[in-house]
Amino acid sequence: MDGQMTAALEETCRVLGGYRLPRWAELPDLELYMDQVLALMERYLGAYPGADRKGLTASMVNNYVKLGVMPPPVNKRYSREHLAYLIGICLLKPSLPIAAIQRLFRSEKERNTAASYDVLCALFEQSSAAASTEAAIGVEKTPSEAILRAALRAQAEQALALRLCEALGES
Repeated sequence: MDGQMTAALEETCRVLGGYRLPRWAELPDLELYMDQVLALMERYLGAYPGADRKGLTASMVNNYVKLGVMPPPVNKRYSREHLAYLIGICLLKPSLPIAAIQRLFRSEKERNTAASYDVLCALFEQSSAAASTEAAIGVEKTPSEAILRAALRAQAEQALALRLCEALGES
């Protein structure tokens, strides 16, 4: 790999390997207005290399509520639970359709939101660290091979996740 590609890979691996999400107990335990929620979501997820560069908008949040993917706000205020749902949605949306995310969240209703959210954070961090470790090993000979390997691995993982979400609906 050339110097610029190597530097980009090293920086991305560093960020992926060290990325940490706030746990349930670290989320604000007070009611927030929409603009505060959006600012916090940018703070929590904006620096992640895979984050949607357009960010989360108020209309997106309202749509998630309308679709029943997350609970509605109380008196236009959002709680710690809402933040946990939104972080989960933002992390999963690039890989799963909203209907699959909704199905997954429904299946987690047996667990409390705090436990489910903390598991999501731990799995996210483990996955990011694993991806950064694999990429840092650099078995590929060219940048194209590195890109292909990462993209094809992502596609295979997405296919698995989609099929498992479909199975949730069948059970």
